[in-house]
Amino acid sequence: MDSQDRSTYLAAAAANLTFNSPLSEDRVADLIRRLAPTGAGWRALDLGCGNGEFLLRLCAAHGIAGDGVERDASDAERAQLRATERGISDRVAFHGADAATWDRPADLVVNVGAGHIWGGAAQALAALHRLTVPGGRLLFADGFYQASPGDQVRETFGDLPDLATLAQLAVDAGFRPLHVAVSTVAEWDDFESDWRAGIERLGTPEARAFADQRRDGYLNGYRDVVGFGWLVLTPA
Repeated sequence: MDSQDRSTYLAAAAANLTFNSPLSEDRVADLIRRLAPTGAGWRALDLGCGNGEFLLRLCAAHGIAGDGVERDASDAERAQLRATERGISDRVAFHGADAATWDRPADLVVNVGAGHIWGGAAQALAALHRLTVPGGRLLFADGFYQASPGDQVRETFGDLPDLATLAQLAVDAGFRPLHVAVSTVAEWDDFESDWRAGIERLGTPEARAFADQRRDGYLNGYRDVVGFGWLVLTPA
């Protein structure tokens, strides 16, 4: 498979998702509640924001301003259009840029499944600590191993920590964990099914073969092995 085909499939998968992570509507509501500002004038920042949906909901729920940073300029443009459609484009802006270059701190910082921007969880947490205003909040979500991975899973996902180590990395970076939770199997199943459904809609034999490969890798490989942790943190 060449890189162009893979990019097409990944874009089709993402287009069929509300959130590009194992994240249910109930968890979204709970996380947004936990990220409620504790003072006036708070501003949000979502680094690696994808389609911008979480930031849009966070800012709308709490009546705050925010910035979303996404390296894919077309995603950032589409997210800005959604902000306009929802009537909050005057206070929510999306930027087509490399999140690793962003240097303006915020009170509410979000980084979901995008720690790879800085090279891994430890490096990401160190960078995000510098971008989280004292007394603010960081929502950091990333993968971890909840069971010992086989060789193929480890080759695909790399050297992930376990959940306790992920939380300790946050402490080592200068944060206090306020909330630690993990995506359920149901959230994973829905995410994987919806991800594949976007590819199935392409309708080509090649796309279906790619979807089949993903389904096999999940059901026979990383289901119940790779977890996804949600950490609400505050600078120590």
